[in-house]
Order: sequence, then C-alpha cells, then structure tokens
Amino acid sequence: MSNTSLSAEAPKVELNSILTQVQSLQTDREKLMKELDNARQKVEKLTEGKRAEMKNSLDTVIAKWLEDSVENEGVRSQFKEGMERLVKNTAEDSGVWQVVVCASAAHARRLDEIERLRTEHEQLKTKMGGEFGQETSRKRAREETKEEKSTDFWVGFEDNVRDGKGFDPAL
Repeated sequence: MSNTSLSAEAPKVELNSILTQVQSLQTDREKLMKELDNARQKVEKLTEGKRAEMKNSLDTVIAKWLEDSVENEGVRSQFKEGMERLVKNTAEDSGVWQVVVCASAAHARRLDEIERLRTEHEQLKTKMGGEFGQETSRKRAREETKEEKSTDFWVGFEDNVRDGKGFDPAL
C-alpha cells in the first residue's frame, strides 16, 4: 500500500510544481506585456512629437523653398505629397528628407542675407546723398601756391585727367 500511495503522490507533486512554474511564467508574461505597452506609448509620444516637428518644417520652410524654386505646380504638388508621406511615416532618417531640410534651410538663410544686404544698401544710399554726395565734400582743401602746382607732377596729372586730356608719358 505504501508503494501505491507514493506512486500516486509523485505525479501530484510534479503536477503542482509544473502548475506553479506555469503560473509564474504567466505573471512574468503579463509584467512584460505591460512594460512593452508602456514602451510603445512612450515611443508613440516621441514619434508624434517628431511628426509634428516635421510637419511644421514642411508647412513653413520647405513649402517656401518649393514655392520659390519650382515653377511647375504639378511637380511641386507631387513633391509635396511625397514629403507628406515621409512626415506621416516619421521617416526623418530618410536621405531625401535630410537633403530637402538642408536645402530649404540654406534657401531661408540666403533670403535673410539678401534682405539684410538690401536694407544695408538702402541705408548707405541715404547716407550718400547727404555726406558724400558732392565731389567737393570728398576733397580736402589745398593750400598751394601757383608755383607749387606747376612743379608738382601729381597736381598736373590730376588736372589733365579731370580736363579729359588723358595722360601722355612722352610729355
């Protein structure tokens, strides 16, 4: 009788051990699934933020670059649709996306530089009219006698050029 009861209890112990292991594995699995869901939510939030950033770039800088660079409306809209697909897939590591971002940023910098130079040019034009507009305001007064003028080569050269005679080295 003892052999029979021992042999009957052994499978029960093994079954209880197996059930405990299965329950432990199930608990571990549920914990890992929760961690995976949390990680997916974090990645989705990061992706959503990156997607919004990419969409903003597309709607502002890249759109202006396209408008200024591509005259054909069909080509422009086709290109913009492709860029929108990249934004939808959050494919910021795409070579096409990176080149377009760089090109549009360079275009924006050039426009800013042109505008800065234009305003600087306008400021200089207003200064020219007042301070340096007349030839007499750019020259220093000379205190020379007629004798000095006739013997000074440079004064004679300046007078000849101003009078339209030119310069003749044979003289």
